[in-house]
Formats: sequence, structure tokens, C-alpha cells
Amino acid sequence: MRTTTAPSGGSFDGRWATEVCRACDPVFAAADVGFVRSGDVTDPGDQKVGAILWEADPTRFAARYPDSGIVRSYGEDQWPGVGCIDFWLYVEAEAATLRLSVEGWSLPHLAIEATGHGGMDGMQVASVFARILGVSPGRPGRASSR
Repeated sequence: MRTTTAPSGGSFDGRWATEVCRACDPVFAAADVGFVRSGDVTDPGDQKVGAILWEADPTRFAARYPDSGIVRSYGEDQWPGVGCIDFWLYVEAEAATLRLSVEGWSLPHLAIEATGHGGMDGMQVASVFARILGVSPGRPGRASSR
């Protein structure tokens, strides 16, 4: 059964985002393509986090993941001007859903049912990002099979 708001005791606030990032940051570090977290987008009214963005260095990303089709997706002419490769986590608090949107591999937005607890949600999100990037979640530097 799906809840319409975060379960009792959970939320999608700054503390939640910190815990999610604590789980995801090692995954992005393990990819070794210069990912940096660009912060989160917070609704000023209810202080709920609406999105978290990680950005990779496009040259390093394309070199590490040539099968991602990232250069082709931008086009050879536009590729030199690309500033970053975006990996978004969108938070739909009312629906208790997290949507992952990544550049490369022509993947659709991936949905994860959220708990509203940063540690648990972070592990779920990190696991999906790790599978996409072919790295082990929580173990920087170790590759897994893709």
C-alpha cells in the first residue's frame, strides 16, 4: 500500500537530504568522473527538499562510460560546450516517491518508493545509482559487474 506523505517520524527536509547524500556521495566518488554535488532545491514554504543534483565532468564521464552514448546524445557539434553531466534525484514528497533522472544510456526516469527516512532512502537511491554507474555502493574505488 502506498502512503501519500512520509511515514510517521520521516520527512524530506534538510536532515533527510544530508542522510541521502551521505549514502550516495561514495557511489559518485567511486565512479571517478569528477562528480560534485550541487546542493539541493528546497521549497521555501515547507522546507521540503524537492531535488538533489550531482554533476560529473563531461570529458571524464565520456571516457569512463563510452557505452553511455552521452556524446551522441548531445551531438558531436554541441559536445565541446557541455559543462556537466547531470544525475538528479527528484523528491515527490506528497506521493512518497523519489525519481532518478540521469544523462546517458537513454534511461527513463526511475521511480523509488520513499520511506521519508534519509538513511533508508539513501541506501535505496545509492544502490540504483551504483548499478547505473557500475560501482559498488558505499565502497569507493571498487567496481562491480555491469
